[in-house]
Amino acid sequence: MSTTIAAEAPAAVGSVVHLEGVGLSYGKTRAIESITLDLPSGRMVGMIGPDGVGKSSLLALIAGARAIQEGRIHVLGGDMASARHRRNVCPDIAYMPQGLGRNLYPTLSVFENIDFFGRLFGHDKAERNRRIAGLLRDTGLTPFADRPASKLSGGMKQKVGLCCALIHDPELLILDEPTTGVDPLSRRQFWELIASIRNSRPGMSVIVSTAYMEEAAQFDVLIAMNAGRVLATGTPAELKRQTGADTLDDAFIRLLPEAERSNHSNVVIPPRDKDHEEIAIEADHLTRQFDGFVAVDDVSFRIRKGEIFGFLGSNGCGKTTTMKMLTGLLPVSEGTARLFGSTIDAGDMSVRRRIGYMSQGFSLYSELTVAQNLHLHARLFELPADTIAARIDEMIARFDLADVVDALPDALPLGLRQRLSLAVAMIHAPDILILDEPTSGVDPVARDRFWQILAELSRKDNVTIFVSTHFMNEAERCDRISLMHAGKVLTSDTPAAIVAARGT
Repeated sequence: MSTTIAAEAPAAVGSVVHLEGVGLSYGKTRAIESITLDLPSGRMVGMIGPDGVGKSSLLALIAGARAIQEGRIHVLGGDMASARHRRNVCPDIAYMPQGLGRNLYPTLSVFENIDFFGRLFGHDKAERNRRIAGLLRDTGLTPFADRPASKLSGGMKQKVGLCCALIHDPELLILDEPTTGVDPLSRRQFWELIASIRNSRPGMSVIVSTAYMEEAAQFDVLIAMNAGRVLATGTPAELKRQTGADTLDDAFIRLLPEAERSNHSNVVIPPRDKDHEEIAIEADHLTRQFDGFVAVDDVSFRIRKGEIFGFLGSNGCGKTTTMKMLTGLLPVSEGTARLFGSTIDAGDMSVRRRIGYMSQGFSLYSELTVAQNLHLHARLFELPADTIAARIDEMIARFDLADVVDALPDALPLGLRQRLSLAVAMIHAPDILILDEPTSGVDPVARDRFWQILAELSRKDNVTIFVSTHFMNEAERCDRISLMHAGKVLTSDTPAAIVAARGT
Protein backbone atom coordinates (compact mmCIF):
# COMPACT_ATOMS: atom_id res chain seq x y z
CA MET A 1 0.00 0.00 0.00
CA SER A 2 1.57 3.28 -1.12
CA THR A 3 0.81 6.47 0.79
CA THR A 4 2.15 8.91 -1.80
CA ILE A 5 -0.50 10.95 -3.62
CA ALA A 6 -0.70 13.52 -6.38
CA ALA A 7 0.23 17.09 -5.49
CA GLU A 8 -3.23 18.64 -5.99
CA ALA A 9 -5.34 15.78 -4.60
CA PRO A 10 -7.59 16.54 -1.61
CA ALA A 11 -6.91 14.94 1.76
CA ALA A 12 -7.74 11.25 1.51
CA VAL A 13 -10.65 9.79 3.42
CA GLY A 14 -9.34 8.01 6.48
CA SER A 15 -6.05 9.92 6.65
CA VAL A 16 -4.87 11.34 9.97
CA VAL A 17 -2.28 13.57 8.28
CA HIS A 18 -2.21 15.01 4.76
CA LEU A 19 0.92 16.80 3.51
CA GLU A 20 0.91 18.69 0.23
CA GLY A 21 4.09 20.27 -1.15
CA VAL A 22 5.57 20.78 2.32
CA GLY A 23 9.01 22.41 2.42
CA LEU A 24 11.18 23.87 5.17
CA SER A 25 14.45 25.83 5.29
CA TYR A 26 16.82 26.85 8.07
CA GLY A 27 18.56 29.88 6.62
CA LYS A 28 20.15 28.67 3.39
CA THR A 29 19.81 25.00 4.36
CA ARG A 30 16.89 23.03 2.95
CA ALA A 31 15.60 20.60 5.58
CA ILE A 32 12.51 19.37 3.68
CA GLU A 33 11.95 19.33 -0.09
CA SER A 34 8.30 19.49 -1.26
CA ILE A 35 6.87 16.40 0.46
CA THR A 36 3.35 15.16 -0.39
CA LEU A 37 1.94 12.28 1.67
CA ASP A 38 -1.19 10.82 3.18
CA LEU A 39 -0.78 8.98 6.48
CA PRO A 40 -3.60 6.53 7.31
CA SER A 41 -5.65 6.82 10.49
CA GLY A 42 -5.42 4.26 13.25
CA ARG A 43 -2.11 2.87 12.01
CA MET A 44 1.51 2.80 13.18
CA VAL A 45 3.48 4.85 10.64
CA GLY A 46 7.28 4.77 10.85
CA MET A 47 9.86 7.19 9.45
CA ILE A 48 13.31 5.76 8.75
CA GLY A 49 16.46 7.48 7.52
CA PRO A 50 19.78 8.96 8.64
CA ASP A 51 20.12 11.68 11.23
CA GLY A 52 19.60 15.12 9.72
CA VAL A 53 17.39 14.14 6.76
CA GLY A 54 14.33 16.06 7.98
CA LYS A 55 12.41 13.49 10.04
CA SER A 56 12.37 15.57 13.23
CA SER A 57 11.48 18.75 11.33
CA LEU A 58 8.59 16.98 9.62
CA LEU A 59 7.26 15.55 12.88
CA ALA A 60 7.47 18.98 14.54
CA LEU A 61 5.46 20.49 11.66
CA ILE A 62 2.79 17.80 11.98
CA ALA A 63 2.62 18.32 15.76
CA GLY A 64 2.14 22.08 15.33
CA ALA A 65 5.41 22.76 17.16
CA ARG A 66 6.99 24.47 14.14
CA ALA A 67 5.58 27.13 11.81
CA ILE A 68 4.62 26.07 8.28
CA GLN A 69 6.80 27.75 5.62
CA GLU A 70 5.68 26.03 2.41
CA GLY A 71 2.78 23.82 1.43
CA ARG A 72 -0.29 22.60 3.30
CA ILE A 73 -0.54 20.36 6.35
CA HIS A 74 -3.88 18.87 7.42
CA VAL A 75 -3.97 17.05 10.75
CA LEU A 76 -7.07 15.43 12.24
CA GLY A 77 -9.31 16.96 9.59
CA GLY A 78 -8.17 20.57 9.54
CA ASP A 79 -5.53 22.99 8.26
CA MET A 80 -2.61 23.44 10.68
CA ALA A 81 -2.02 26.92 9.23
CA SER A 82 -5.25 27.96 10.97
CA ALA A 83 -4.71 29.23 14.51
CA ARG A 84 -8.29 28.24 15.38
CA HIS A 85 -7.73 24.64 14.21
CA ARG A 86 -4.43 24.41 16.08
CA ARG A 87 -6.12 25.56 19.28
CA ASN A 88 -8.84 22.98 18.81
CA VAL A 89 -6.69 20.06 17.68
CA CYS A 90 -3.41 20.37 19.61
CA PRO A 91 -4.99 18.96 22.81
CA ASP A 92 -5.67 15.81 20.74
CA ILE A 93 -2.00 15.51 19.73
CA ALA A 94 0.74 14.06 21.94
CA TYR A 95 4.33 14.87 20.91
CA MET A 96 7.51 13.36 22.35
CA PRO A 97 10.55 15.19 20.94
CA GLN A 98 13.87 13.47 20.33
CA GLY A 99 16.18 13.01 23.33
CA LEU A 100 15.93 10.93 26.50
CA GLY A 101 13.48 12.65 28.82
CA ARG A 102 13.57 15.88 26.84
CA ASN A 103 9.97 16.73 27.74
CA LEU A 104 10.66 16.19 31.46
CA TYR A 105 11.72 18.55 34.25
CA PRO A 106 14.79 16.93 35.89
CA THR A 107 14.18 18.26 39.41
CA LEU A 108 10.54 17.13 39.51
CA SER A 109 9.64 13.61 40.55
CA VAL A 110 8.00 11.09 38.25
CA PHE A 111 4.59 11.88 39.75
CA GLU A 112 5.16 15.65 39.65
CA ASN A 113 6.15 15.59 35.97
CA ILE A 114 3.01 13.71 34.92
CA ASP A 115 0.87 15.82 37.25
CA PHE A 116 2.24 18.99 35.62
CA PHE A 117 1.12 17.82 32.18
CA GLY A 118 -2.28 16.87 33.61
CA ARG A 119 -2.66 20.43 34.90
CA LEU A 120 -1.73 21.81 31.47
CA PHE A 121 -4.62 19.87 29.95
CA GLY A 122 -7.08 21.05 32.59
CA HIS A 123 -7.73 17.87 34.57
CA ASP A 124 -8.83 18.44 38.15
CA LYS A 125 -6.93 16.85 41.03
CA ALA A 126 -9.12 13.77 41.35
CA GLU A 127 -8.97 13.11 37.60
CA ARG A 128 -5.18 13.65 37.51
CA ASN A 129 -4.63 11.22 40.38
CA ARG A 130 -6.84 8.59 38.72
CA ARG A 131 -5.06 8.88 35.37
CA ILE A 132 -1.57 9.02 36.91
CA ALA A 133 -2.21 5.91 39.00
CA GLY A 134 -3.25 4.01 35.88
CA LEU A 135 -0.30 5.19 33.80
CA LEU A 136 2.22 4.38 36.54
CA ARG A 137 0.68 0.93 36.97
CA ASP A 138 0.71 0.21 33.23
CA THR A 139 4.34 1.31 32.83
CA GLY A 140 5.65 -0.37 36.00
CA LEU A 141 6.70 3.02 37.41
CA THR A 142 4.57 2.96 40.58
CA PRO A 143 7.57 2.14 42.85
CA PHE A 144 9.47 5.11 41.37
CA ALA A 145 6.76 7.77 41.67
CA ASP A 146 8.82 9.92 44.06
CA ARG A 147 12.15 9.59 42.20
CA PRO A 148 13.46 12.77 40.47
CA ALA A 149 13.56 12.50 36.68
CA SER A 150 17.31 13.23 36.72
CA LYS A 151 17.87 9.97 38.64
CA LEU A 152 16.12 7.74 36.09
CA SER A 153 17.71 5.49 33.46
CA GLY A 154 17.14 6.28 29.79
CA GLY A 155 14.42 3.67 29.42
CA MET A 156 12.57 4.91 32.50
CA LYS A 157 12.77 8.53 31.31
CA GLN A 158 11.12 7.52 28.06
CA LYS A 159 8.34 5.73 29.93
CA VAL A 160 7.70 8.84 32.06
CA GLY A 161 7.79 11.00 28.93
CA LEU A 162 5.20 8.70 27.37
CA CYS A 163 2.99 8.99 30.47
CA CYS A 164 3.18 12.78 30.19
CA ALA A 165 2.23 12.58 26.51
CA LEU A 166 -0.71 10.24 27.15
CA ILE A 167 -2.24 11.96 30.18
CA HIS A 168 -4.93 13.60 27.99
CA ASP A 169 -6.02 10.62 25.81
CA PRO A 170 -4.67 11.92 22.47
CA GLU A 171 -5.95 10.82 19.06
CA LEU A 172 -2.50 11.21 17.48
CA LEU A 173 0.75 10.15 19.18
CA ILE A 174 3.99 11.47 17.62
CA LEU A 175 7.25 9.90 18.82
CA ASP A 176 10.60 11.22 17.55
CA GLU A 177 13.19 8.42 17.93
CA PRO A 178 11.82 7.46 21.37
CA THR A 179 14.20 4.52 21.85
CA THR A 180 17.52 5.88 20.50
CA GLY A 181 20.15 5.15 23.13
CA VAL A 182 17.80 2.84 25.04
CA ASP A 183 18.85 -0.75 25.75
CA PRO A 184 17.13 -3.69 23.99
CA LEU A 185 15.10 -4.83 27.01
CA SER A 186 13.75 -1.33 27.68
CA ARG A 187 13.03 -0.93 23.96
CA ARG A 188 11.00 -4.14 23.96
CA GLN A 189 9.10 -3.03 27.07
CA PHE A 190 8.44 0.38 25.50
CA TRP A 191 6.89 -1.10 22.35
CA GLU A 192 4.91 -3.65 24.33
CA LEU A 193 3.48 -0.69 26.26
CA ILE A 194 2.61 1.10 22.99
CA ALA A 195 0.92 -2.07 21.70
CA SER A 196 -1.12 -2.33 24.91
CA ILE A 197 -2.17 1.31 24.64
CA ARG A 198 -3.19 0.86 20.98
CA ASN A 199 -5.27 -2.19 21.90
CA SER A 200 -7.16 -0.14 24.48
CA ARG A 201 -7.49 2.85 22.11
CA PRO A 202 -7.92 1.29 18.64
CA GLY A 203 -8.64 4.65 16.98
CA MET A 204 -5.36 6.27 18.05
CA SER A 205 -2.84 6.92 15.26
CA VAL A 206 0.91 6.74 15.89
CA ILE A 207 3.70 8.35 13.85
CA VAL A 208 7.22 7.43 14.95
CA SER A 209 10.77 7.86 13.70
CA THR A 210 13.38 5.25 14.59
CA ALA A 211 17.02 4.35 13.97
CA TYR A 212 16.38 0.66 14.70
CA MET A 213 15.30 -1.36 11.67
CA GLU A 214 14.08 -4.29 13.79
CA GLU A 215 11.57 -1.84 15.29
CA ALA A 216 10.59 -0.46 11.89
CA ALA A 217 9.86 -4.00 10.66
CA GLN A 218 6.90 -4.14 13.09
CA PHE A 219 5.20 -0.93 11.86
CA ASP A 220 2.19 -0.86 9.51
CA VAL A 221 3.57 1.68 7.02
CA LEU A 222 7.11 3.01 6.52
CA ILE A 223 8.36 6.28 5.03
CA ALA A 224 12.02 6.10 3.94
CA MET A 225 13.63 9.56 3.89
CA ASN A 226 16.94 11.02 2.76
CA ALA A 227 18.13 14.60 2.23
CA GLY A 228 14.72 16.07 3.02
CA ARG A 229 12.93 13.89 0.46
CA VAL A 230 10.77 10.76 0.59
CA LEU A 231 12.53 7.84 -1.11
CA ALA A 232 9.66 5.38 -0.85
CA THR A 233 6.61 4.46 1.19
CA GLY A 234 4.91 1.15 1.88
CA THR A 235 4.70 -1.72 4.30
CA PRO A 236 8.01 -3.28 5.42
CA ALA A 237 7.31 -6.26 3.14
CA GLU A 238 6.61 -3.97 0.19
CA LEU A 239 9.87 -2.04 0.63
CA LYS A 240 11.85 -5.29 0.76
CA ARG A 241 10.01 -6.65 -2.27
CA GLN A 242 10.48 -3.39 -4.16
CA THR A 243 14.26 -3.44 -3.61
CA GLY A 244 14.81 -7.20 -3.68
CA ALA A 245 16.36 -7.04 -0.21
CA ASP A 246 16.18 -9.62 2.57
CA THR A 247 16.33 -7.05 5.41
CA LEU A 248 15.10 -3.50 5.95
CA ASP A 249 18.69 -2.33 6.44
CA ASP A 250 19.55 -3.56 2.95
CA ALA A 251 16.28 -2.22 1.54
CA PHE A 252 17.01 1.27 2.84
CA ILE A 253 20.55 1.20 1.49
CA ARG A 254 19.28 0.17 -1.96
CA LEU A 255 16.76 3.04 -1.93
CA LEU A 256 19.53 5.62 -1.49
CA PRO A 257 20.81 7.56 -4.51
CA GLU A 258 23.65 5.79 -6.31
CA ALA A 259 26.18 8.42 -5.24
CA GLU A 260 25.49 7.72 -1.55
CA ARG A 261 25.57 3.92 -1.69
CA SER A 262 28.20 3.34 -4.37
CA ASN A 263 30.99 2.84 -1.82
CA HIS A 264 28.91 0.72 0.55
CA SER A 265 29.90 -2.89 1.12
CA ASN A 266 28.91 -5.49 3.67
CA VAL A 267 31.03 -5.53 6.82
CA VAL A 268 33.60 -8.31 6.76
CA ILE A 269 35.56 -9.08 9.91
CA PRO A 270 38.23 -11.75 9.32
CA PRO A 271 39.01 -14.29 12.08
CA ARG A 272 41.33 -12.97 14.76
CA ASP A 273 44.94 -14.17 14.81
CA LYS A 274 44.98 -16.47 17.84
CA ASP A 275 48.79 -16.16 18.09
CA HIS A 276 48.28 -12.87 19.93
CA GLU A 277 46.97 -13.87 23.36
CA GLU A 278 48.49 -11.01 25.35
CA ILE A 279 45.96 -9.53 27.81
CA ALA A 280 45.34 -5.88 26.94
CA ILE A 281 42.57 -5.01 29.43
CA GLU A 282 41.88 -6.68 32.75
CA ALA A 283 39.15 -5.86 35.25
CA ASP A 284 39.76 -7.71 38.51
CA HIS A 285 36.84 -7.52 41.01
CA LEU A 286 36.23 -3.93 39.90
CA THR A 287 33.79 -1.97 42.09
CA ARG A 288 32.64 1.64 42.05
CA GLN A 289 30.38 3.32 44.60
CA PHE A 290 28.71 6.74 44.53
CA ASP A 291 27.52 7.92 47.96
CA GLY A 292 26.76 4.38 49.06
CA PHE A 293 25.20 3.35 45.73
CA VAL A 294 27.09 0.50 44.05
CA ALA A 295 27.19 1.33 40.33
CA VAL A 296 29.69 -1.40 39.40
CA ASP A 297 29.74 -4.50 41.60
CA ASP A 298 32.70 -6.92 41.60
CA VAL A 299 33.19 -6.96 37.82
CA SER A 300 35.92 -9.15 36.30
CA PHE A 301 36.86 -9.86 32.67
CA ARG A 302 39.88 -10.02 30.37
CA ILE A 303 40.25 -8.68 26.84
CA ARG A 304 43.05 -9.88 24.56
CA LYS A 305 45.19 -7.65 22.36
CA GLY A 306 43.55 -7.06 18.98
CA GLU A 307 40.17 -8.39 20.15
CA ILE A 308 36.83 -6.69 19.47
CA PHE A 309 35.01 -6.98 22.78
CA GLY A 310 31.36 -5.92 23.04
CA PHE A 311 29.72 -4.61 26.19
CA LEU A 312 25.92 -4.93 26.39
CA GLY A 313 23.45 -4.07 29.10
CA SER A 314 20.53 -1.90 30.11
CA ASN A 315 20.81 1.85 30.58
CA GLY A 316 22.20 2.63 34.01
CA CYS A 317 23.64 -0.86 34.51
CA GLY A 318 27.23 0.38 34.92
CA LYS A 319 28.72 0.07 31.41
CA THR A 320 29.86 3.69 31.11
CA THR A 321 31.15 3.75 34.71
CA THR A 322 33.21 0.61 34.01
CA MET A 323 34.64 2.15 30.85
CA LYS A 324 35.57 5.36 32.66
CA MET A 325 37.42 3.38 35.33
CA LEU A 326 39.35 1.58 32.60
CA THR A 327 40.38 4.91 31.07
CA GLY A 328 41.42 6.44 34.38
CA LEU A 329 38.64 9.04 34.20
CA LEU A 330 37.08 7.61 37.38
CA PRO A 331 38.94 6.23 40.40
CA VAL A 332 38.26 2.65 41.46
CA SER A 333 36.50 2.06 44.79
CA GLU A 334 37.63 -1.57 45.05
CA GLY A 335 39.46 -4.02 42.84
CA THR A 336 42.03 -3.40 40.12
CA ALA A 337 41.98 -2.22 36.52
CA ARG A 338 45.03 -3.06 34.40
CA LEU A 339 46.19 -2.20 30.89
CA PHE A 340 48.86 -4.50 29.51
CA GLY A 341 49.63 -5.62 33.05
CA SER A 342 50.04 -2.09 34.48
CA THR A 343 47.58 -0.90 37.12
CA ILE A 344 45.67 2.15 35.92
CA ASP A 345 46.48 5.33 37.79
CA ALA A 346 44.31 8.32 36.91
CA GLY A 347 47.37 10.55 37.25
CA ASP A 348 49.70 8.39 35.12
CA MET A 349 49.60 9.79 31.58
CA SER A 350 51.98 7.12 30.27
CA VAL A 351 49.24 4.51 30.71
CA ARG A 352 46.41 6.77 29.57
CA ARG A 353 48.27 7.63 26.36
CA ARG A 354 47.80 4.01 25.30
CA ILE A 355 44.01 4.54 25.29
CA GLY A 356 41.71 6.25 22.82
CA TYR A 357 38.29 7.03 24.32
CA MET A 358 35.16 7.98 22.39
CA SER A 359 32.31 8.97 24.71
CA GLN A 360 28.57 8.83 24.03
CA GLY A 361 28.42 12.58 23.49
CA PHE A 362 31.38 12.84 21.04
CA SER A 363 34.16 14.88 22.72
CA LEU A 364 34.54 17.55 20.05
CA TYR A 365 35.00 21.30 20.33
CA SER A 366 32.14 22.86 18.37
CA GLU A 367 33.94 26.18 17.84
CA LEU A 368 36.95 24.48 16.22
CA THR A 369 37.09 23.09 12.67
CA VAL A 370 37.71 19.43 11.88
CA ALA A 371 41.43 20.09 11.33
CA GLN A 372 41.68 22.23 14.48
CA ASN A 373 40.04 19.53 16.61
CA LEU A 374 42.61 17.01 15.37
CA HIS A 375 45.48 19.46 15.95
CA LEU A 376 44.33 20.29 19.48
CA HIS A 377 44.09 16.63 20.52
CA ALA A 378 47.49 15.91 18.99
CA ARG A 379 48.97 18.64 21.18
CA LEU A 380 47.05 17.46 24.26
CA PHE A 381 48.65 14.04 23.85
CA GLU A 382 52.04 15.74 23.39
CA LEU A 383 52.85 14.39 19.94
CA PRO A 384 56.22 15.72 18.72
CA ALA A 385 55.57 19.01 16.92
CA ASP A 386 57.31 17.89 13.74
CA THR A 387 55.01 14.83 13.42
CA ILE A 388 51.62 16.49 14.00
CA ALA A 389 50.93 17.70 10.45
CA ALA A 390 51.70 14.30 8.92
CA ARG A 391 49.59 12.48 11.55
CA ILE A 392 46.62 14.79 10.91
CA ASP A 393 46.92 14.19 7.16
CA GLU A 394 46.96 10.45 7.84
CA MET A 395 43.80 10.64 9.97
CA ILE A 396 42.01 12.82 7.40
CA ALA A 397 42.80 10.32 4.66
CA ARG A 398 42.03 7.21 6.71
CA PHE A 399 38.67 8.45 7.96
CA ASP A 400 37.71 10.19 4.69
CA LEU A 401 37.46 13.72 6.09
CA ALA A 402 39.21 15.61 3.27
CA ASP A 403 36.03 17.35 2.09
CA VAL A 404 35.18 18.75 5.55
CA VAL A 405 38.53 19.77 7.07
CA ASP A 406 37.43 23.41 7.41
CA ALA A 407 33.89 22.64 8.62
CA LEU A 408 32.68 22.95 12.21
CA PRO A 409 31.55 19.67 13.85
CA ASP A 410 27.98 20.83 14.48
CA ALA A 411 27.53 21.43 10.74
CA LEU A 412 28.40 17.81 9.91
CA PRO A 413 25.96 14.91 9.53
CA LEU A 414 26.02 12.47 12.46
CA GLY A 415 27.95 9.84 10.50
CA LEU A 416 30.76 12.30 9.70
CA ARG A 417 30.88 13.56 13.31
CA GLN A 418 31.21 9.94 14.35
CA ARG A 419 34.21 9.40 12.05
CA LEU A 420 35.79 12.66 13.25
CA SER A 421 35.39 11.53 16.88
CA LEU A 422 37.07 8.24 16.04
CA ALA A 423 39.90 10.08 14.26
CA VAL A 424 40.35 12.29 17.35
CA ALA A 425 40.45 9.18 19.57
CA MET A 426 43.09 7.63 17.28
CA ILE A 427 45.27 10.73 16.74
CA HIS A 428 47.91 9.54 19.22
CA ALA A 429 47.97 5.96 17.83
CA PRO A 430 46.63 4.23 20.98
CA ASP A 431 46.85 0.47 21.54
CA ILE A 432 43.30 0.38 22.97
CA LEU A 433 40.07 1.99 21.77
CA ILE A 434 37.20 2.33 24.24
CA LEU A 435 33.97 3.32 22.48
CA ASP A 436 30.80 4.08 24.44
CA GLU A 437 27.71 3.55 22.24
CA PRO A 438 29.41 5.16 19.23
CA THR A 439 26.67 4.42 16.68
CA SER A 440 23.45 5.46 18.47
CA GLY A 441 21.22 7.31 16.00
CA VAL A 442 23.48 6.61 13.00
CA ASP A 443 22.02 5.28 9.75
CA PRO A 444 22.84 1.76 8.42
CA VAL A 445 25.34 2.96 5.79
CA ALA A 446 27.33 5.03 8.30
CA ARG A 447 27.22 2.21 10.89
CA ASP A 448 28.55 -0.34 8.40
CA ARG A 449 31.31 2.04 7.33
CA PHE A 450 32.25 2.69 10.95
CA TRP A 451 32.42 -1.04 11.72
CA GLN A 452 34.56 -1.71 8.67
CA ILE A 453 37.05 0.82 10.08
CA LEU A 454 36.97 -0.95 13.46
CA ALA A 455 37.61 -4.28 11.73
CA GLU A 456 40.67 -2.86 9.97
CA LEU A 457 42.01 -1.32 13.19
CA SER A 458 41.60 -4.65 14.99
CA ARG A 459 42.86 -7.04 12.32
CA LYS A 460 45.48 -4.93 10.53
CA ASP A 461 46.75 -2.64 13.32
CA ASN A 462 46.12 -5.07 16.20
CA VAL A 463 44.24 -2.37 18.15
CA THR A 464 42.15 -3.72 21.04
CA ILE A 465 38.56 -2.47 20.79
CA PHE A 466 36.18 -2.33 23.73
CA VAL A 467 32.76 -1.15 22.52
CA SER A 468 29.33 -0.82 24.10
CA THR A 469 26.29 -1.01 21.86
CA HIS A 470 22.52 -1.43 21.83
CA PHE A 471 22.47 -2.87 18.28
CA MET A 472 22.30 -6.65 18.30
CA ASN A 473 23.74 -6.99 14.78
CA GLU A 474 26.79 -5.06 16.01
CA ALA A 475 27.13 -7.34 19.02
CA GLU A 476 27.23 -10.33 16.68
CA ARG A 477 30.29 -8.82 14.95
CA CYS A 478 32.33 -8.86 18.16
CA ASP A 479 34.81 -11.63 18.98
CA ARG A 480 33.34 -11.85 22.47
CA ILE A 481 30.73 -9.95 24.45
CA SER A 482 29.90 -9.34 28.10
CA LEU A 483 26.33 -8.94 29.29
CA MET A 484 25.93 -6.57 32.25
CA HIS A 485 22.95 -5.97 34.53
CA ALA A 486 22.55 -3.96 37.74
CA GLY A 487 26.30 -3.41 38.06
CA LYS A 488 27.26 -7.06 37.57
CA VAL A 489 28.64 -8.99 34.59
CA LEU A 490 26.29 -11.91 33.90
CA THR A 491 28.42 -13.71 31.31
CA SER A 492 31.34 -13.25 28.90
CA ASP A 493 31.70 -15.41 25.79
CA THR A 494 31.36 -15.42 22.02
CA PRO A 495 27.94 -14.28 20.73
CA ALA A 496 27.29 -17.73 19.26
CA ALA A 497 28.16 -19.50 22.51
CA ILE A 498 25.87 -17.24 24.55
CA VAL A 499 22.97 -17.81 22.13
CA ALA A 500 23.58 -21.58 22.16
CA ALA A 501 23.77 -21.71 25.95
CA ARG A 502 20.38 -20.01 26.24
CA GLY A 503 18.82 -22.06 23.46
CA THR A 504 17.57 -18.92 21.69
